[in-house]
Amino acid sequence: MVKISVLIPVYNAKDYLDESISCILNQTLKDIELICVNDGSKDNSLDILNDFAAKDSRVKVIDKENGGCGSARNRALEEASGEFIYFFDPDDIVEENAFELAYGSAARNDSDMVIFKANIFDKNGISNKEVFFYYDKSLKESQFDNLGFDDIKQYILKGGYAPWSKLYKKEFIDSYDDFRFDLGLAFDDVPFHVKSMVRAKKISFVNEFLYHYRVDNVNSVNSTASNGFDIFKIVDIVEDILRSENVFDQLTNEFYSFKLYHILNYIISTDSEEYYGMARERFLQTDKKYIEDIPDLSRKYDLVIKYEDFNEFKPHYGLLVSINEKNSEISKLKNEIKSLKRKNKKLKKENVKLKKENKDLSNSKINKLFKRL
Repeated sequence: MVKISVLIPVYNAKDYLDESISCILNQTLKDIELICVNDGSKDNSLDILNDFAAKDSRVKVIDKENGGCGSARNRALEEASGEFIYFFDPDDIVEENAFELAYGSAARNDSDMVIFKANIFDKNGISNKEVFFYYDKSLKESQFDNLGFDDIKQYILKGGYAPWSKLYKKEFIDSYDDFRFDLGLAFDDVPFHVKSMVRAKKISFVNEFLYHYRVDNVNSVNSTASNGFDIFKIVDIVEDILRSENVFDQLTNEFYSFKLYHILNYIISTDSEEYYGMARERFLQTDKKYIEDIPDLSRKYDLVIKYEDFNEFKPHYGLLVSINEKNSEISKLKNEIKSLKRKNKKLKKENVKLKKENKDLSNSKINKLFKRL
């Protein structure tokens, strides 16, 4: 048994495979296996994978017909023999000590799952823009090795769904017969994330940016408009998970805000009267009391309820979004002004201190000079 099985679904990723697979094979933790599933690529991704396999015995290549990312990950899981499982995307990169730090935390704490920080990068380099988890801002460092349900509750339905920001104990995954990615659906990582977060008994957190997520891959299979209709199925699946795991009552408000936000995300991009009708029906079924303390969502909720016709709704929604964006910009500028004022205040104090030190130093030199005379 190796320490970590790294599972990579590959589809038309030829431009990124050299960099991404090299960063896996060059990890400071060497006791790994890399299972690459070529999911019906139409470019020469398979040839590149086979070249790596010929040079490094840790690389295993599986070639299959195209079935989607979830299908490829499930196939890789069948072959994985590692103590821990790590899902990696073929156009991203990880720090060279990522596995060493994540595995060290897992082994030290007997963790079912380890979560670490991620940021974004593009052709211009790595940004300091953090994505997903902010445990370092909400918890004390002493708690990073011992996270329970109450600690992670606010993050279960608030993003961070991608599996590449987590290391999973294989024994934990194998202890459930449904720990697989849903097939034929966009956003299939959302149910997997929710299951893992509500089921894990021991979670630890590594307060380091170990994963870098590429944002300039034009061929990336992202949340496109055509995927919008799948969000209704995902919302239903998530609700079923929460109820079957007996945590729905603890996450009721979080679920309804998750539901409405995600349905709203695709109203404009899908640009469909049919989608809008389905969305409005879901909104009408949801009591506003669950989201009243979220002003932006509450205002959008009112618009959906008010307008039956999509074409009537669109201009009002666009105006609201525009106002929100301007308010966000104003808020950002206000925060920058506050920050500059704090810096200015600090600099003034330092200036006063330096003036005093300079005066004391000058007086000291004058005194010494008088003594010599």
